[in-house]
Amino acid sequence: MTNARSSYDELATADWLHLTEGERVRWAGRPSWLTILVSVAAGVGVALVGIVLTVWLLGTTVPTWIAYLPLLLVLLGAGQVGVAYLNWIRLLYVITDEEIYVKHGLISRDVTQIRLDRVQNTAYKQSAIERLFSFGDVRVYTAGTSTEDVTFSSVPNPEEVKRTLTQLLSENRTPQSSGGV
Repeated sequence: MTNARSSYDELATADWLHLTEGERVRWAGRPSWLTILVSVAAGVGVALVGIVLTVWLLGTTVPTWIAYLPLLLVLLGAGQVGVAYLNWIRLLYVITDEEIYVKHGLISRDVTQIRLDRVQNTAYKQSAIERLFSFGDVRVYTAGTSTEDVTFSSVPNPEEVKRTLTQLLSENRTPQSSGGV
């Protein structure tokens, strides 16, 4: 947990994350790395096919320039792996004591920010496969016309994310009185 806390501290200095004094990051994450596994595996497979074909063709009597053509498959496979990784890393979800953030983009950015007091309800959903691999969607339902519902897609341990949100919503809705009835 020390690593997670230190990465939360680093996240607090992000220029797109606007924390008030005393506000802390409670959870941050991306979609599960398993969501890009098929694309990465396919890209690696295409690259390996390119390498094997090149080695095989170099052992035949075809012209050398033709033998090196399958190396284009290596570039294609590496490109597929790179695109899958960049699509994965460009999406970040953050829950603080007071707000929910969804950040899309690496160079350009699209940041959705929702105050917790606008959240009406939360839910999470997992298919059988997602349960097996411990990831799923967390849905946040908001109130008001200027806010939008948000889905944390394919996040690891969605029940933990929902539990964090439920706890924060409970804390935010509990009256902060020092005495009384």
